[in-house]
Amino acid sequence: MKNKEMTYRFRGPFQSYCHKYVEYKKNIGFQFGDSAFYQLRYMDDFFVKYDLDSPLLTKEMVEDYVAHRGKESDKTQHMRMSLIRQFALFMNRIGFNFYVYPKVLIPIDKKFIPYIFTHEEIEKIIRVVDNLNFIPNSKYYHLIYPMLFRMLYACGLRINEALSLKMKDIDLENGILTITGAKKRTSRLVPMSSSLNFYCRNYVKKMSFTISYEGFYFPSRDGGKYHNTPVYIQFKKFMKKAGIIAEGEIGPRVHDIRHTFAVHALEKMVSEGQDIYCSLPILSTYLGHNCIESTEKYLRLTQEAFNAVINTVKPLYSNVFPEVISNENK
Repeated sequence: MKNKEMTYRFRGPFQSYCHKYVEYKKNIGFQFGDSAFYQLRYMDDFFVKYDLDSPLLTKEMVEDYVAHRGKESDKTQHMRMSLIRQFALFMNRIGFNFYVYPKVLIPIDKKFIPYIFTHEEIEKIIRVVDNLNFIPNSKYYHLIYPMLFRMLYACGLRINEALSLKMKDIDLENGILTITGAKKRTSRLVPMSSSLNFYCRNYVKKMSFTISYEGFYFPSRDGGKYHNTPVYIQFKKFMKKAGIIAEGEIGPRVHDIRHTFAVHALEKMVSEGQDIYCSLPILSTYLGHNCIESTEKYLRLTQEAFNAVINTVKPLYSNVFPEVISNENK
């Protein structure tokens, strides 16, 4: 099996500067994943129609790029606003005079509350992926998804962390994952449960990985890195089949599995009588957060669903966890 990295090419008026922008962002600790490359390439392609003789970004060009399109979500539009602003700032740093989209015009949704799957819903998703049929043109499809979603839920990984795993990062003997594709270029060790480690061993056998195989743990059809876009698409289908969302609903995101892991882990710690003051920093380290405040913001617990956790944490963190008002219409 090949160990192939994806190569990105830019074809628009900023093609030579796009590579410099990527290098700059990486040097300051930004994790430039596949989706970030696609967004940057789309931005570069968008300005081909202006037939520029030299690199230029005017207010009219930027407003054309950030304008709302069809049925796209607000989040998608906001991502374009942020990208074009950051790119313009970079270009100005190296001597250009680009129009910079004002930061105050980029809305921030401060009311976002992640979806927390119930234990029953997680079981339903696992049952769906465990019963996937073999597809001739994607022979690993029915093997990859059961493994991937078990790992996301059992280890609380970000989707790109999981898809970036290579065979050398999976220590089957000791049951430990080495995460190197984390945010801000940090690395961490993630212990697996014995049951997950056992499942990993069987997965390796079913995938027919040889002893010398050093490629991706979740390989694409051509042996490269499995892209996150088909995962997002398939996840929606799995949730519909599991009866979690109806046809036409947007529903939870793949990243909400990470939220769910964090909440379920904290819930388990509390139910076992562990000291929450000691447990929260451990969870923060496991998730790969730089500080405990990141974990606090990440969990976003609701009183209705996890009353036991809130009541236990409240005496120690009365000013840390904000009160969340549930809205049944959302």
